[in-house]
Amino acid sequence: MDQKLRDYLFDLQGYLVLEKAIAPSDLAIINQWIDDHWEYVENPWTTEEDKRLRDRFRWIGNIQTHTYNMENGVNFQNIIEGGAVFERLIDHPSWVNMVRRYVNSEVNGLSIHENFLNVRGEGGYIHIHCGGHVPLSYLTFRQENTGEWMVGQINVLMALDDIGTGDGSLVLVPGSHNCTEIHPRLEVDGKGLVYDGITGLPAGTAFATKEVYLKAGDVVLFTDAITHGSAKRTNPGYRRTIVYRYSPRFVRERFNLPHSEELLSRLTPAQLEIIEPIRPLRPPTANSA
Repeated sequence: MDQKLRDYLFDLQGYLVLEKAIAPSDLAIINQWIDDHWEYVENPWTTEEDKRLRDRFRWIGNIQTHTYNMENGVNFQNIIEGGAVFERLIDHPSWVNMVRRYVNSEVNGLSIHENFLNVRGEGGYIHIHCGGHVPLSYLTFRQENTGEWMVGQINVLMALDDIGTGDGSLVLVPGSHNCTEIHPRLEVDGKGLVYDGITGLPAGTAFATKEVYLKAGDVVLFTDAITHGSAKRTNPGYRRTIVYRYSPRFVRERFNLPHSEELLSRLTPAQLEIIEPIRPLRPPTANSA
């Protein structure tokens, strides 16, 4: 697809599907990493009391296990610390140029707001959230007629295995990033919510949603401004995905998770510019003063 058609679809729909974006060899390494750390999927907490309180998650080096609630599954936050295969995803050639274009990195720079690997089992889902009605800076979506884009956040969701009917697919309301009307499930007393924390229902049951089915290695690139969530997984087994969320460099990292010196020393200059777009400014040491 040429750039003009891709731009039209992204502006119209708010998302693009990139088929076979990730090589099978990289998928095999990533899935092996999950298998090797499966105990954290089954128990991401440090103690039974922490599980009861949904607090104090376990760590794998600089990677934090994390969950908002049980139906969301387990997130491995800061997964870029998991090895070279996750580092390659930072500026992966299948999508980085599109991300740079739509964030307008020449003007705004580029950073990763959040990066995580998610494993979600049977019964899991995410509530519906976001939309063009939400006045959050990172949900900005603007395309001037001059061709200058300004998208406040782009999610790159990567399928690590096939995601079809009953697998808990991503659901979107196409075009809702440009809609100022509030989705019925996100409206309470005439005011719009960011997130449906009221009904407790899977996003796939909401009005006007569309399920997005993927093959292993496919990627969905979508603005975080679009109304989205996930369908309930009704099939046995687990859904495996990775999400890297890109923003202008002025949007801080969501959880302020640390980056190890080992990771920073391995990154290429282009990757380091994304991971630390604003480098720490420190006073001179006593020896250099």
